[in-house]
Amino acid sequence: MVSNNGPVPTDPPAEADSLAQRRSAHIELCNVAKDVNCTTSAFENNVSMHTLPATVSFANLAKLHRAAMEQGKRTPQTDYLATNGSDLVFSSNFNRVSALLQAADGAVASSKHRKRRRDDREDQAERVEQARSRLSKCMPDLPVSELDAARTALINLVNELRGASNEVVVQSFALLAKKLHTSDAKPRVLIAVRLNAGIAVPLALLKRCLGPCWSDGAVTTEDSVSSVSDTDMPLSEEARAARDFGNLPLMVVTSAPRTNAV
Repeated sequence: MVSNNGPVPTDPPAEADSLAQRRSAHIELCNVAKDVNCTTSAFENNVSMHTLPATVSFANLAKLHRAAMEQGKRTPQTDYLATNGSDLVFSSNFNRVSALLQAADGAVASSKHRKRRRDDREDQAERVEQARSRLSKCMPDLPVSELDAARTALINLVNELRGASNEVVVQSFALLAKKLHTSDAKPRVLIAVRLNAGIAVPLALLKRCLGPCWSDGAVTTEDSVSSVSDTDMPLSEEARAARDFGNLPLMVVTSAPRTNAV
C-alpha cells in the first residue's frame, strides 16, 4: 500500500493472521467463561483474562482449562490462575508457551544449588509426613489409602508447584479430616493449601501436582471454603500484610479420593 508520502507500513500477513487467531481464541474462551460465571473478560497484550467468582470449583476450572487447551491446538498458549488484588483471575497467555517445560529444560544448577534444593525438598516432605502421622494418630480409623493419596499430593504441591517465573507458591498447608456434607457418614481426608497472592500458577501444573485429588475441590479468595477456614490454617504475617493491602492469597481445598463410596 502506498500514499503520496510513500509506503504505508502494514502488519506482516503471518503476524496479522496470528493476532486474528488469538482474538478468536479469546472469544471462544469468553463463551466458556460466561458459563462458569466469570464477571468480566478482556484481551490485552495477547493475554485472554477472565475474572472468576471469589470461589470456583475444580469442575469449572477444568472447563476453562479444557477450552484453553483446545484453543492451544491452533495458537499455542499457557493458562494460569492467580489473584489480582482482590480478584481471582483465569488467564490464557499467548506470549508464554510451555513455561513448565522451559523451567524443566533450564540451565543445570551448580552442585551447591542442587544440594540446597534437595535438602529443601526433603525438609518439606518430612513436614508433610509429620502432618500425616499426626492426623493418623488423632483419627486412627481414617483409611490408609486416603492418607497416602493426600500425602503424595501435598508433597507434590510444596515441592513442585511454582509460579510462571518459577516462584515459590505454597505459603502454608494443612492436612485435615472433616465431614464435607451432613450426609457424609465418615470424615473425609482434606488437603488445604494457601498460595501466595499475585503469583500466576500454571493450571496444568496445579492439576498435575494434585493428581487423583483433582476432582472434588475448590479454589477461593475468601476466608473459608468446604468446611476449611483460616482457623485451620492461620495466615502468616506476610499473608496478613498482603491482605491488609488488598492482595488476597488463594486457598485450595480438596479431598483425597475415597477407596469405597460411602
